[in-house]
Amino acid sequence: MALPARLTAALGRHPDDLTEDDLRRAVDNQIPEGVDLDWKKDFYLGSDAGKKELAKDVSAMANTVGGLLVIGIDDGKKDHAHALAPVEPEPRRGEEWIRSVLADCIQPVVPNVGVRSLKSAGEGKIYWIITVPPSTQMPHAVAMPGNDYHFRVHVRHGTTTRTLAESEIAQRYRDRFNAATTDTDHLHDIATAGARHLTTYVTSEVPVGGSRAFSFPLWISMSAVPTVRGNYPLTNREEREAALQRFTTLAYQAVTARMKPDYHALVGRRQVRFEGYPTGHLHQDGSTFTAQALNVQKDPYDKDAPRKLYQRGLELDLVAQVQVAAAWAAETGGAGDIMLSAAVHCFDDELASLRVVASEDDFQRGPGQPIPTMPARTMANLQALVADKHEAVSAAYVLAADLLADMSIHQPRILTPEGDIQVDRLNNDYRSQLTGW
Repeated sequence: MALPARLTAALGRHPDDLTEDDLRRAVDNQIPEGVDLDWKKDFYLGSDAGKKELAKDVSAMANTVGGLLVIGIDDGKKDHAHALAPVEPEPRRGEEWIRSVLADCIQPVVPNVGVRSLKSAGEGKIYWIITVPPSTQMPHAVAMPGNDYHFRVHVRHGTTTRTLAESEIAQRYRDRFNAATTDTDHLHDIATAGARHLTTYVTSEVPVGGSRAFSFPLWISMSAVPTVRGNYPLTNREEREAALQRFTTLAYQAVTARMKPDYHALVGRRQVRFEGYPTGHLHQDGSTFTAQALNVQKDPYDKDAPRKLYQRGLELDLVAQVQVAAAWAAETGGAGDIMLSAAVHCFDDELASLRVVASEDDFQRGPGQPIPTMPARTMANLQALVADKHEAVSAAYVLAADLLADMSIHQPRILTPEGDIQVDRLNNDYRSQLTGW
């Protein structure tokens, strides 16, 4: 989970990994509260007032920069960690109760809040660690069920929480809508620059004569932009080489290894580029463009027949591209949702249509279908894509379904909307490619 970097620096490790010893060091060092950190001595009451206080604290952090709530640390009324004060576990008021309160009392719901208890060494007491990521859906308001007239929007202000005025709330909504437009424009820019790079690579003349388009006329690309941008150093050769090596490691963890770069890092402004199979860009802010050649075959018995596109290869490539895009975005510190755009690129003017082949055993003499000219787009939660490969399959299913529909194919062959891969529909060659399933 992406959180302010200051927290990790101040606490000595990521908040998700905190131990009681870390909390003790925070007390010894008198780590101060701030806009992203709140020490709380007591657990929230089970009353409406207690629920409202919990919702206010979480929504205020989400409306600011995200942060960390630690229950069981006394600030001594001095706004810094003063003493350990683990709390008694409350019957029927554990993690499920916390999440229920947040779901019922915050509109819209703050996504991806982390809630965990941490056992104290003695007396059976615990601490509560609540991590709140920065949100792209703010402003989040506190609105108690049945009491909508208590609708309030809060933000962190130094070590305290304050309520926004109506004009400030209006500005927050304008910022949200403007951000959505900015994300869409940025995605378009990433896709346009990536397609230009891909075109140059595929159509440039190779030493043996001709261009790569002769052997690889059709490519599938994925452009991706996280809604909360990351920041990864990519300003010199060493940093770019290290970044590409890290991306290669991430690519090995995808459903297939076809997204592993072939060659060394190339220079780009605040990015690292690579060419080969695949070709792509890794951007400093967590955005990516990747492209992979599709398996297009000529009909050996009819030179005038449309060339064949193997549907299953396209679907698996999309899953791998979703996975590596999400992995890179998270690696840079990106968070929130991730916008994904898949497109098909044709580099052969004579390739006007394709015969989509679902299986080697299917009838393969049907008419050719036009190549998709419009990209397919979807949005998914970045953390979910990284944590669960089934989420990546679900996202790829949406993209594949749209692209295939443009070629008169009803639905993907091996991907399911629930996030499964129907391995029984793959032949041995395709099964051998499944490195991460």
